Amino acid sequence: MLILGQLINREQELITQGTRALAPLSFSIVIKHVINILYKFKFNFMEMFNKKELDKRIGPLKKDKGLYQLEQVEGYVIRKASENGLESSYDVMAEEMPYFKTLAYTEYAGNFYLQPLNFKLRNEQLIDAFHCTEKTKELDYSDWLVNRVVNNQANKYLEKYEKAFAKYPAKDYIVVLPGSNKVRENVCLNRLKFIAKEHGDNIYFKPHPITTHQIIGELKDFFGEDNVLPRNINMYYYLQKAKGVYTTHISESCIYGVVLGKNTQPIDVWNNIQRGSFYCINNHLLYNQHNAKEYVNKTFSNYKSGIINPEIDKDWKLKVDKYIDYICAKREKYKGWFVNEAPKK
Repeated sequence: MLILGQLINREQELITQGTRALAPLSFSIVIKHVINILYKFKFNFMEMFNKKELDKRIGPLKKDKGLYQLEQVEGYVIRKASENGLESSYDVMAEEMPYFKTLAYTEYAGNFYLQPLNFKLRNEQLIDAFHCTEKTKELDYSDWLVNRVVNNQANKYLEKYEKAFAKYPAKDYIVVLPGSNKVRENVCLNRLKFIAKEHGDNIYFKPHPITTHQIIGELKDFFGEDNVLPRNINMYYYLQKAKGVYTTHISESCIYGVVLGKNTQPIDVWNNIQRGSFYCINNHLLYNQHNAKEYVNKTFSNYKSGIINPEIDKDWKLKVDKYIDYICAKREKYKGWFVNEAPKK
């Protein structure tokens, strides 16, 4: 796919130079036909909404239908990444060289989020976006996010058990926990105990929808059965009514807590903070929550952030193009600096 993407670029160069006629017409047509077929083949395996892939990742849960507007972005990003000699991958984290080979993407609070598989550059792109001096139309991402919560559209999954609201009246504080595979390693139990001691019965612990019965049982033993919400209840109902939110660097609840003006604090184990897909963006949000609206709107509106939203960004394809040009230019500065294998003999 990378070679084919490069062929497209070469084809465009020939057209620009007026030398396309040098290539046999029949060969050009065949190449374009093959490329189109292979792109369609590639798109059939787009992972963000691929049923087989989702079954492996989230089991019986179903993504909210509102996210499906991002499928068009995924297809476009895969093609543009390939044309620029990059691989693309959904919802993965790894640490590649600054001259990275993979452009990662995921959904984040209803947005499409692009970032390279290199921590340094992932962090820098958000700093660059906020401090960018280029003239950029500032869009109101903050209000868009708030409205998602108010209009009951923020939940990533379809399962939203709301009949239990009467049984679990709102409290002033809520702890939003990650899934079973993260809660033991990434959440500081001592921090949770301090929080529980500080707030008593005026706090809820909300398990992630993907949480085992065993862990839910342990949470109830630690913090009391009446203080642990059902795992499939609509967390955003309680988020709106809370004064304070405790969450992790790997949760979308962080940005919603911040834009809603809640005092939002982390519960991660400091020495084991998972620097996953959301780490950089949530880290900056927690630090800038005193000026949340300004930070979110200025950063997310700028193409360097890697945040794409077809509902807000009417010319989202141009934003993708500019982001890829920007991140490839940063990548190019590190070419040849670091190597991970010996030269071939």
